Formats: sequence, C-alpha cells, structure tokens
Amino acid sequence: MINTYIRDISEALAQGHAALMVGAGFSKNAKKINATDKRFLDWKELSDLFYTSLYGEEDGPGKEYCSSLRLAQEVETISGRPKLDSILKEAAPDLEYAPTELYTSLMDLPWTDVFTTNYDTLLERAADTVTSRRYHVVASQEDLVNSNDVPRIIKLHGSFPSHRPFIITEEDYRTYPVRFAPFVNTVQQSLLENVFCMVGFSCEDPNFLKWIGWIHDNLGKSSSQKIYMISVTPILEAKAKLLFEQNIVVVDLTAIWGDKDVAGRIVAFVDALHKRVKSKEAEDTWFSANKLPKKWQETIAGRISLLQTLNETYPGWIVLPWKMKNRVSYVLYELDRTDVLEKASCQEKLDYMYEYTKFLDIAGRPILPQIAEEFWKILAEMDQHSDKDNEKIQSILLQLLRAFREQAQWEKYEECLGLLQKESLNYEEKQFLFACEWWKSLYRFEFKNLSANLERWDLSKGDLYWPLIKGSMYAIIGEFSKAENLLMDNLISLRKSFMRSEKTEYLSSIEESCVSLINFIRQRNFSFEHVEACTCQSYFSWWDENDKYCLALNSLDKNQPYYEEKMNFDLSITRTTHWGTDHTKLFYAMEYLRFMEQSGHPLRLGNVTNTKGLEGTITRLVLYYPHWCLMQAIMAQDTKHLDLFYGRVQLSSMTQTEVDKIVDEYVGILDKLIVNINPSLSFSAASIYEYAAAVIPQLLARLVYKCSLDILDAVLGVALKICRSNVKRKFIGMKQLIKGVIHSFTVSEQMERLDKILLFPMETNRVHDYEDPIQEVRVPKQKTKLTEKLYDNVMNEIRHKMGEEDQEQKKYACDRWIALYQIVELREGDKKQLLQILKEDEKNYQEILYFLNPEDKRKNAKEILDNTISKLEKDAESPALFSGGTQFGNVLSVFSELDPSDIEYQQVFEVLKKYVEKNRKWMSNQDHFEPQNRIRMSFLLFMQVFLKKADDSFSIEEREAALSLEKSFESVYHSPALDLFRADCLEKQDSSISLSALDVKLWLSDKEDIELIKDYYFELQRSDRPLTSFRNSCEFWNNAFRFVVYRMLGEESNLLEALKLCWSLLQFRIPENEELSLLTSALERLTDTTIISEEEEEQKALYKLRCRILSCQIAHFLFQKECTDEAVLHWKKIGEDANEFMEVRNVWK
Repeated sequence: MINTYIRDISEALAQGHAALMVGAGFSKNAKKINATDKRFLDWKELSDLFYTSLYGEEDGPGKEYCSSLRLAQEVETISGRPKLDSILKEAAPDLEYAPTELYTSLMDLPWTDVFTTNYDTLLERAADTVTSRRYHVVASQEDLVNSNDVPRIIKLHGSFPSHRPFIITEEDYRTYPVRFAPFVNTVQQSLLENVFCMVGFSCEDPNFLKWIGWIHDNLGKSSSQKIYMISVTPILEAKAKLLFEQNIVVVDLTAIWGDKDVAGRIVAFVDALHKRVKSKEAEDTWFSANKLPKKWQETIAGRISLLQTLNETYPGWIVLPWKMKNRVSYVLYELDRTDVLEKASCQEKLDYMYEYTKFLDIAGRPILPQIAEEFWKILAEMDQHSDKDNEKIQSILLQLLRAFREQAQWEKYEECLGLLQKESLNYEEKQFLFACEWWKSLYRFEFKNLSANLERWDLSKGDLYWPLIKGSMYAIIGEFSKAENLLMDNLISLRKSFMRSEKTEYLSSIEESCVSLINFIRQRNFSFEHVEACTCQSYFSWWDENDKYCLALNSLDKNQPYYEEKMNFDLSITRTTHWGTDHTKLFYAMEYLRFMEQSGHPLRLGNVTNTKGLEGTITRLVLYYPHWCLMQAIMAQDTKHLDLFYGRVQLSSMTQTEVDKIVDEYVGILDKLIVNINPSLSFSAASIYEYAAAVIPQLLARLVYKCSLDILDAVLGVALKICRSNVKRKFIGMKQLIKGVIHSFTVSEQMERLDKILLFPMETNRVHDYEDPIQEVRVPKQKTKLTEKLYDNVMNEIRHKMGEEDQEQKKYACDRWIALYQIVELREGDKKQLLQILKEDEKNYQEILYFLNPEDKRKNAKEILDNTISKLEKDAESPALFSGGTQFGNVLSVFSELDPSDIEYQQVFEVLKKYVEKNRKWMSNQDHFEPQNRIRMSFLLFMQVFLKKADDSFSIEEREAALSLEKSFESVYHSPALDLFRADCLEKQDSSISLSALDVKLWLSDKEDIELIKDYYFELQRSDRPLTSFRNSCEFWNNAFRFVVYRMLGEESNLLEALKLCWSLLQFRIPENEELSLLTSALERLTDTTIISEEEEEQKALYKLRCRILSCQIAHFLFQKECTDEAVLHWKKIGEDANEFMEVRNVWK
C-alpha cells in the first residue's frame, strides 16, 4: 500500500496538483556551516527551554503535563514577547546551518505550492539553487497579493529574521484563523485542489495538531483531496486509524526502507518521487502532435522518417495506454492516404511498410483489409532483396499473417505462412508466429492442437512477456492450474528483474497484466482468498485501461447525416453538408480486441466474465470482421448478440449454398466438441470447448432456416449424437436447434425421418433446455405406419419407463405416447391402454382426453369449459396480475361438442365481465403485456358461448349480463367487430347498420382493432351457425376486404394485421373480378416490399418476413383456387426459390 501512496503523490506531482507542507522535523536535515554547538530542537527540547526560562529547573513538578504552547504563553506573559522570540531563535539556529542536497531535491519537485510552519529560511535558500523552477516567497499576508502565477513558499507562522509574530503561544493559535484569515483560506483552497504531502511533522507536533483541527472543522473529510503524512518512524495503529478518519493517510517509510536510518528514509522517498515524475514525463513526451515535423505526411521519406523515430522512441508498454490514443490516432489518420506509395521506389515502399506495420503493432490497431491487400500485392511484385530487406519482409509478413487471421482469410493466411522463412526469424518473431498459429487453430476449431501445441512451446528462461500469453492460452482451454503456475513463476522472475534493473514501462505493464490475469483466474473459485498485487506501481493500470475502452464503446454514436437542413428561430434555414465519417469508435473496437489479446486477457474464464465492452465492440465490427467478432462471442459464451451474425438480415443476403457451407463446418465443430468436452466437469463451463458448446447450437438454430435438405439431415444427425452423449448438458440451446430443424421439414419430410426423431431421448429437461423432439412434429392428415421392428422398439422403451417408480420418467414416456397416438397408427391394445392411463389421471389430462377419446367428447368438453370459467373467476378475484396468468387452453375448440344446456350463460357472462374489468385496469401498466391479449381471448370465448344458444332462448337476465359484458369490451376496443357482433348477435337488428359509419371506424382502427376483426370472422366460421345468418357481417365483408387490399397496396403501418385479416376473410369467401384484381396487384407489390435489405434492423426484418410468409400463403391459397394471375405465379416462383427462407419455401411444398 505504501508504494501505492507514493505513486499517487508522484502522479499528482506530474499532473501539477500536489502541494507540500514542511514541518519542524525536516530542519534536522540541514547541514552545519559554522563551528557551533547549536542545533535545531524538537518540540520536547523547546518545551524544556520554555520551562527553564520560567522556573529555572529542568525537571520541576508538573513539567510533563505542560504543553509547549501553554509554556510559550507563560513566557510571553512573564518575560515579554522579545524574550520569547529570543528563545525561538536559539532553538532554530537558522544562519549557522545551510540546506543540504535533500532540500534542493525536495524543492526541485514540481509542487504547486510549498507551505511551512518553520521560521528558518532553509527552504528559501534551497529554492535559490533550483534551476528548473522559480519560487515566490510569501512571508506575510500582504505578499499573497498577485502571487499565484508561480509556485510559492508560504511562511504560515512567520519567518526569521523579522517577519513577526512567530506563531507559538496558545493565544497566537486561538486568534490565528481571524488575524491570518488569508493564510488559512490559501491552505484550504490548496487542500481542495491538490493532493497534500506533509513532511517533518509528528503526531505530537502542536503545529500539526492545530492545522489538522482547522482543516477538519472547515472542510470536513469528504471535501478535500487526500492528505499524506510522511512518517520516518513507526506510528501506532490506533493513531493511524484516527488520522485516517480525518482524511490523513500515514505513509510509514519504515515499511519500505526500514534498513535505512531516519535521514536515509526521507532521501529515498524524495528520490522515489523524482524517479516516478521523470518516468511520467517521459511517457507524456513520447511525442507531441504539435511538435512533429512540418508536412511530414506529404512525402514517403517524411513518413518513413517520422515512423522510424516514433518506433525507436516508444517507451515500451505491451499495449498502448489510452492517454496516447489521440496522438497516435492523429498520425494514423494522416497515414490513411496511401497514394504516396504509387510514385515511391521499391526500397521506399518496403521501408514504409516495415515502419508502418511496426507502428500499427504499437498502436494496437489491425491492418485494415484494403491496406493489407495493397501491401500483399506490393510484396508479391518484389524480386531480389538483401538480407536486411529480407528481415523487413519477414516482419511485414508476420503482421499480415495476423491480419489475415483476424479477417478469416484462411487461404491467404496459409499462403503468407508459406512465404515465412522461419529459420531466419529472431526469437521474438518466432514466438509471435507460434502464438499466431495457436490462435489460428482456435479460430479454425482445430481443438486437438491447442493443448499439445502449448506443451511444446519452449520459451526462453529470460522471456517475461510470452509466458503471460501462454498462461492466458492455457486458461482459455480450461487448464487453469498450468496457467496459474506459469504466471506465478513469471511473476517471480519479473520481480527478480526489478531488483536487478530499472523498472521500465515494458516490465511494469507486464507485471500489471500478469497480476490482473492471475486474479482473474482465481476469481473462478468463489472461495479464493489471496489477491495478488503489483509491487511495481506504474501509470499503466490494466483495469483502468479496460474501463476506458468499455466506457467509450458503450457510449452512443452520434449519427450525423450527410446532408442536414435545420430551421432556425427566425424561420431562416441553415443547410449543412457533413464531409467524411467519424470512425473513431470503430477503431476503438478493433483496438480493444487487440488490447485484450496482447495483454493476455480472455473475455471469460469459467463463470467470471469481463464483457462490458463486448456489445459495443461486436455491434461496430461485425460487418467488417464477422469471424473475429464471432470468436469473441464464443469465448465470452455470449448468446445475446447472435442475431448480429446470423439474424434474418444477414441470412437474407446469403444463398443456400453459402449457408450450407457454414452449417456443414459447424456440424463438424460440434462433432469435435463432443470428444473434447470433459464430462466430469458437470456444473460450469470451464474452457473454450464448453463456451463453444453453449453458443454454436444457437447459431445453427438460426442457420437451419435456410438450409438444404441434405444439410438439415446432417444437423439432425449431430443433434442426435449430442443428445445421446454423456456431455449433452454442456450443449445449450438444443431445444431451439432441434425445433428449428424439425420445423424446417414439411409434414411429409418429418414423417420420413420419424425413425431418427424417435431415437432422441424422451426425457424433458427444462433446466438444460431440452424437450422430446416428437413434441415438435406436426400431426399429419393421415397417420403414418411404422415398421414392425421400429414400432416394437419404441413401445418397449415407453413401457419400460412407464414401469419405473420415478414419476417424472413416467410422465416423459406418457407424453411421447400421447404424441405418437396423434402421429402414428397405434395398435388397438396400445390405444386402449393409453386411454386407460389418462383416465386414471383425468384431472391432468382433461384436454388431451377430449381430442383422443371420441366416446366422452361432450363430457370432456363440458369439464374443460367449467374448469376454464373456474380459473377465470379465481383470477378475476385476485388483485394481482401474475405473469403467465390464466391460460384459455383449448376451450375455444370444444364448442362443437357442447350442447347449449351444458352452459351456465349468466354465470359465464358475469365471470367474463369481472375478468375483463380487472385486466382493463392493468392495461395502462407498461410493465404488463398480457392484459390486452386476455381481454381479446375473453371476447372470443364470449362469442362462442353466445352463438351456442338460439337468439330467442336467452332469458332477460342472461341477455342483460351479455349486454353488460359487451359494454366492457367497448371501453377497450373501437373495432367494427363489436358493432357487427352486437347487430348480428346480441340485438339481432332487422335493419342494416350504417356500413359507411363502420367504414370510417375501420380506417381509424389500430392494430388491436384490426386483430379483433380477424378473430371475429374466424370465430364466425367456427360456430355452428351458417355464415349467411350474419347478414351485416356478410355485407361488411367488401368494406373490410377493400381496406386490407389498400393497406397492402399502400401503407406499411399495420400491414401484418391487414394480411392476417385478408387471410381470415378469404376463408369466408373468395373475391371476384375487380376485388381479385386489386388483391393480385397488392400481392405483386409485396414481392418487392417484403424483401429484407442489408440496412434493415433485425426487428423490421422479422416483421417483413412475417408479411412475406402471409403474402405467400395468400398467393398459394389463390393458386389452389385455380387463380393463375402473374402475381400468384410470381409468388410460386419465390416459394420454389432455394435461397428463400424455409417458412416461405414450405408454403409451396
């Protein structure tokens, strides 16, 4: 901690906000210049002088209880002020002593101000010998005026020989804040602005105690900067804690330099400050943009010369500190233009590429693809060259090799690797190549090479950087013990190096990265106790650097249009053209990935993550470096941003052939992962293998929606292999993947693959996101017949599990049996056995029995309705709205089996009203999205219940309850559906309602209102009554149809709802002539407007796709009705296009 405090003081010094306060103890460092016995007295010795002057005895009674200030007060009272001043001059023999080199060294530091309570002039005389800065001496309040333009020596308590009073008595201190308010204010202001360093004070020093009291009273603890009290002797822990409470940190020099004497400790402290300040100044002055040569960028020679200078003078950090970014970015910006290379000689081109790639390596910025391509071409055109030039070429090739890996240009990578003359590389270059090859193996998922290659990576004993990288690689593949042992050995070597030589920026940044990585590894184990700390305090802090990147990457980009028109207050117009684009954040993203790699820090180790900057990085880089970004997502086990890689936007621009190639590669990777994952590590992800297993299935779940059948079969095969392996729980997202694969097949294709689907485990595991795939298989129109062997195997497995005591296993087996009942031709005995099992647990299988057991359909239908109403009533009476809420289940499907006498109409209407009213109150709460849908489902249930009974058979009470419920729906919806239902059902009007009024209402309908019309027409078709009995609804059909067609032809708003309504209306009746022509025109337009563009946001793309699917379904419906319009045939061609999404293709299969 002491080193940390010294670093903080020196950093404040270097930044120009550190002040010094010097006390009496420091005067003991002065050197005697006259033959004299006098010396500087401490406070105890001064008290003895006062006591002797008063009582003539050195050890009189009560002496030990007297304070120095009280004794001084008594001397003044008895002997007068002159006598007191005389004693003070005797106690501080100013002119018989001179300042030492320590004084000069202390004053040579860049303090903003130096305050002192000493009366002697040693500081002033030392300042006179300092040449680097000039001090202004302030010995009185009057001297403060106009004195703050240079550093000052401020004599707070007077100064020899004649600046009086010398503050010493109790009365002096009592009145000081009033009499010398300017001094007190100056100190307080300095405390607010500067880190304060106090030397020459002890805890018993009256000056120290008084000043600390004033500071505490006036500023409090939180207002001032840190106050550091430099102590050359140990201080009791209790006193140190008490001082800390007053914002004073004790810096005990004996903790570092205990082997030195008192004078040696203070000398070592001042030397340490100088060393650190000089180091900081060297860092800050690596180069200054305003001191670069003029017009250096205009010639190739100027560029080469500057880059060579910058490369040679680089201080040596392993990653460029954030504070240097602006300077480096300025140089790189000026280097963006490569036209100067066109007229350059071959030698100049080589020299420039060599220096440029070295500077990019320092900057931590990848070689941009277009520049890499240009350099690659230049190298290809070079013929003969000297050995020195060959060294440069090899260096350039190494940097290009890394660039091609980042760009995932694997053919060029291998070609570049072949050009490298490995035997001619120096040690550093060989290690760079080795690391590059290891990363390539990781990026290509060549898992078998990862651990083996690290084992054979032989590093030099004195190497301190590459062990950090090797340790990081071990951690990535989950070999944490090897990683930590290697890093700890390296840390020991580093610290031995510190003892032998000067602590450079290079070594300091390695130690910082090494310590940070060790702690990162240890954090995987939540019970870890020991935290490593750096012994070499530098200005490079890994976590500070990381936080600065994350802060920049997480800040929003300012989207500035190319052309901007702004209206001013006075109604004039300002037009602005913005030239160029700010790519700063894009470069930050690239540099952040380099920063992580070069400092040896993965984004994730086990369950510990450092992913604050991941989203900002991937979002900006994915279009330019997709594979590099994907690897970061995998290594971070990040699944939140997978749409950026293979969302609908990205997939829409890819052909099926391209997708098949990617999927085929991922299938191979999954095969490798099954072998490489350690099954004994059952709980948490520990390595890149587990990270990949958690991400790649979810990537494939997106890609399968554009695959060919052969590739889908390969995915289904590897999914089966995973689900039957002993590491299946490591593969996250299998339910989503299997669902995507099965849904990508048509019903007939699913039946063809039923034998493979039935090989999957039937155990559902919601914790590990797995469900029996048979549940995703769609019910065919005609049940399929299994081979006798397969049938027996499947049923034997089901019976075996049904016979187990484990109730969950029984349920899994029963669920599969139920699914098979609907898909497969079961033997009669197996059917009866299943129905008997379900009847024994009728409460849980009520709805399933309705569909499977035709004998008791009416009984089951009534119980389903009664149970639903009971649940709704219970929900309505509860004040809370729970997420998930009451499910309506299949209640709307059972009305065809119900008899009107099965329904308690008044009770149902009253329960629904309570339910609707409760949910209506919750609709305004933005935290809940369910109330609107619950009300919609309530309306549909209301329709089915009402339509079940003859209009004239409702009692007065039942009709009143129905009308009251309808009023509740009117407070939510403004849809024509309510008017139609009221006219055609509730009130049964003899005369027509105003269709023109409904037409206006229709055009003003929002999304929910349109949805309700669609549902209304659908439920009319499902009811027992003929459609012609709904006279007003039939007449309104034309208005509704024209509405949806015009929406399809024009606005994009509510297009999806319009298409849904169109689909529902088409089931009602087919349009003719002009209406059909309008519809096909709208469909033709939608062939273009539903195409997803590359600039689309993902949510907009999903919306467009849903519209495209519905448009395709409508066209297919018309085609089946023998409509052969060009627009319909165009959609047929789209549906048969292999490059369309599966949902579109399957419409026409």
